[in-house]
Amino acid sequence: MSENNDEIKQENAANETAGAKKEEEKKIWFQKSAKSNMTVPTAAFWHEVLEWVVTLAVAFAIVFAIKFFVFDIVKVDGSSMVPTLHDGDRLIVTKLGYEPKQGDIIILDSTYKNRMEYFDNLAEDKGKDELSVVEKFFAQRVGMPASLKKKYYVKRVIALPGQTVDISDGHVYVDGEILDEPYYDGKTSPLPSSSMTYPLTVDENTVFVMGDNRNNSKDSRSSDLGLVPYDAILGKSQLRIWPLNAIGATK
Repeated sequence: MSENNDEIKQENAANETAGAKKEEEKKIWFQKSAKSNMTVPTAAFWHEVLEWVVTLAVAFAIVFAIKFFVFDIVKVDGSSMVPTLHDGDRLIVTKLGYEPKQGDIIILDSTYKNRMEYFDNLAEDKGKDELSVVEKFFAQRVGMPASLKKKYYVKRVIALPGQTVDISDGHVYVDGEILDEPYYDGKTSPLPSSSMTYPLTVDENTVFVMGDNRNNSKDSRSSDLGLVPYDAILGKSQLRIWPLNAIGATK
């Protein structure tokens, strides 16, 4: 019986030694080549590199998916939302499943409509009904005017599809009722240089937006922006995270 125990102990010790040797081999990343005196990477090194590449690729894909589909952090540029938001504020914007509601603060792509028109013209020149996603991708990076690059605005949704907006006597009316605007206590006027006329009924799949700083806001009152398509909306501002003394929900 003692001999069997000794044999078992010896076998276990041998297995442990072999296992330890394999672990040591895994840690050896460089060794001298059998064909030359040069130091070359081992299989263990390339295995480690591959693991890091895969890990980083997965992490990058997850971050990209979250940023593209779920939420983003944007910086307020300008004073069009004063006193609610200020230049330099950082906001968390939610995207996934967002549908505009009256009173929401949203982030929108101000050049979206002009860029889509540019793509339509390119497609027409090529004898196509529409450019492919790949063609649009390269068109944005080669030859597209800088004025059509994405430029985000922060605005407030004033009216939804089918609602009628009127601006009269310093007030904003939606469907004939004066809009309750606790975030603004001044007067609102149409922009004299704009071709927008009132009353105005909001088109399907678009919204009418304005900045809270009505005297210094390029918004749906401007014929340059006009009604904002749903597809041009990045998402809804949920939270201000900067500056630290103003952290809180945006509304």
